[in-house]
Amino acid sequence: MKKVPVTNSDKEKSYFKYYLKKINEGPIEKHAKVSDGILDNSTALRIHDRNDLFNEGYLSEEFGQWQLEDGTALIANKTFFPNVTGEMFDWWFAWHPIDRLRYAIWDNEDHYDVNLEDPSKALDFSLSMRERHWGSIHYIWEDIGTGNVDLLKISFKRPSEFGYDESKVDTALCNALICANVLVYGNDKMPDVPVVMTHFLRPVKGGSELRSRFWFGWQIIDGHPVKSIPDDLQIPIAGPEALLKHNIKEFSNLAEILPLVYKEEKDNWI
Repeated sequence: MKKVPVTNSDKEKSYFKYYLKKINEGPIEKHAKVSDGILDNSTALRIHDRNDLFNEGYLSEEFGQWQLEDGTALIANKTFFPNVTGEMFDWWFAWHPIDRLRYAIWDNEDHYDVNLEDPSKALDFSLSMRERHWGSIHYIWEDIGTGNVDLLKISFKRPSEFGYDESKVDTALCNALICANVLVYGNDKMPDVPVVMTHFLRPVKGGSELRSRFWFGWQIIDGHPVKSIPDDLQIPIAGPEALLKHNIKEFSNLAEILPLVYKEEKDNWI
């Protein structure tokens, strides 16, 4: 695969070596499982039940794709992060959008560029790592599995603003919770696609476990889910399926590099 472009100045940065490495695409069996097709809707975690992620154990399905009866869609992925803590995960979401190469080392084949609407907040040392990305807006250019470079607007929120029970964060049930309203910008052939994103991390033996959910056709407004597509529209499953494959790849690679990047770069904010 061809890697995303870099500049000569990128080559001088301490973390450029992670751009050079071969990307970890994730387990072959997970990619193969995507081809099994859509799952029974009775096993889907509905967006109104998103706090069920705090339940002990596992939900009925932790991986796959669903084309729901109301026209919306859902994907789920689960990734083991060896030797990763919640602090590292929160740090990553504050640190990486400051520089496009940091975004590129996450997935050097698909992550083209990132732009922070307010870079000063990410560099505000009076704030915690979580506070630095709460309320931030990222504009990103990436191939989310479609073969095209798409523009996305990701509006990160505090979990309580998303209706999550924030009192359960920093417990044995959850050590980091990243959530956002996403807008995938369309074109003359495809309308804009609203998505609700949640990356739910919890401590497990040997590290942490990431359980990701993407609810297509929704946004969270004033803490409540709002269906944001017309009632007569069905989200084509090809888009969610492509994103699921991409999600396997980018988070498998992040799980591999994050402990090392954090150790080497945690104080490098410039």
